[in-house]
Amino acid sequence: MRGTWDDVNRRVTSTLLALDLDDVLVVGERVAPVRRGLFGGRRAPTGPRRYAQVTAGRDRLTGECVGSTSFGGEWDMGPEVEAELEALGWQRPWSPTYPTYWREAPLVNAPRLARACVRALQVLGCEVEDLEAELRHEDPDES
Repeated sequence: MRGTWDDVNRRVTSTLLALDLDDVLVVGERVAPVRRGLFGGRRAPTGPRRYAQVTAGRDRLTGECVGSTSFGGEWDMGPEVEAELEALGWQRPWSPTYPTYWREAPLVNAPRLARACVRALQVLGCEVEDLEAELRHEDPDES
């Protein structure tokens, strides 16, 4: 991404306001491109990355950000980072199946959730120029 954190916040806010049911916006560190293997097969990128994402529900938005390895997540973060994320309103996971921080907001609070996502990325130590955004649709019938 280009610009400042305020620019990122504006982009995330406008995207959240336009999400359709079951759309997901993921903002996180750029993923290394998938490479072709020796015999033409694809190798998926490996390793954890810092990210925040929002899924649109019928009347709510559900936000997630990378979880700490201290409770089964992917990103190694110290207790001070965990405390700062929690002070921003991010909650620890309620199930070991989903080891990410999470929070919910009614649709009218999309700007507040966008700001929480951007602040989480800052707290996690991301740089604006290393971020990318991906918009996708998840079909709940396929789970």
